[in-house]
Amino acid sequence: MKKKDDLRDIYQSDNPDFEKDFTPQIAQGIVEQRQRDLMRSRIMSISLGVLAVILSVGLIAIVAHSVSNEPETAAPVLTEQQTYIPRHSLSSDAVWVMDYKQLADNGSWGDESGEKPLSTRWVKEAAYNIIMGEQALAIGEPEEALKKFQEVVKIYPEIEGLHRIIGMLHIREEQYDLAAEHLELALKEKELFDVVNNLGTAYIGSEKYDLAEKHLTRALELQPESPACHKNLAILYRKMERPDKAVFHFEKYLDLRPDDVETMQTYALYLTKLGRWKDAAEFLDKLTQEVTNVAPIYFLLAQVQVQNGQQDKAMAALQRGIQLVDPSLALAWMNRDEFNTVRDVSDFRSLIDQLEIASVSLDSVE
Repeated sequence: MKKKDDLRDIYQSDNPDFEKDFTPQIAQGIVEQRQRDLMRSRIMSISLGVLAVILSVGLIAIVAHSVSNEPETAAPVLTEQQTYIPRHSLSSDAVWVMDYKQLADNGSWGDESGEKPLSTRWVKEAAYNIIMGEQALAIGEPEEALKKFQEVVKIYPEIEGLHRIIGMLHIREEQYDLAAEHLELALKEKELFDVVNNLGTAYIGSEKYDLAEKHLTRALELQPESPACHKNLAILYRKMERPDKAVFHFEKYLDLRPDDVETMQTYALYLTKLGRWKDAAEFLDKLTQEVTNVAPIYFLLAQVQVQNGQQDKAMAALQRGIQLVDPSLALAWMNRDEFNTVRDVSDFRSLIDQLEIASVSLDSVE
């Protein structure tokens, strides 16, 4: 009897956890309940999944229908002088200009004229044009850059740091008076070599030679070994008909830039115009030792040697020159008046005959 009472006491214990964990009847109920909950969860998940699929299909159908019924539109066309500036090409502190541009294009501020105050509105406008101008320079559009920088100067005429580059851009456009005006303002800000040198260049373009000499001489003081300055002075003194100084600066420039074949030809031709035939011959002889494949140099040397009475050297230069060009072009060179004094020389006639035969042969092949 005691044993039955002990067993009954176990089931009637007031410890609920003990009953829940170890009473077989209660454990079986929990399992069944959990199975029912799991089944409901699975049914709910399946239902939601089916609903999501239905909604996705419906959305796709709506979009497809909308696209199929939308009228065709032309590709966007940029307005004239409008430049696409990719956002990623701007620095992180300059990306704001893209949103600013949209606001400005929408005309949100209207057209304001007159003197501009030092306000956030106009500071942003100036900053926008500075950044867009720099971007235009970076992608090789100097004309667009000039327009942007000019807008900045319209807003704040006393702004510093832009007149230098505006002057340079005006020189590129051969607007020399405007270039000089801005470079003079840049010079007041700070005396820099490139400002002084470019200012001299602008005055050469506007034919104000005394001012050009003044500034180029000062530029040479700032940088005595500047090739650009020596070349500018050579050009200036050639225009001023001061040949000794022009020759000096040409030679100084070519010492500093011995690879500038184009300027070498210009200088040699200048010597022939001065009638300095011996100087020209010496210069061209030296040049042909370094440059062996430029036909005009050899034809010019031949002309110079004719003037010097050096027929053999003239014929040698011609023989090399005609090897480098088309026969018809060589004939055109040799028909110049400079060769009149040797036109009856047998070697010259022989070269003419060879070129005429070669020219006729090429014409027949074509």
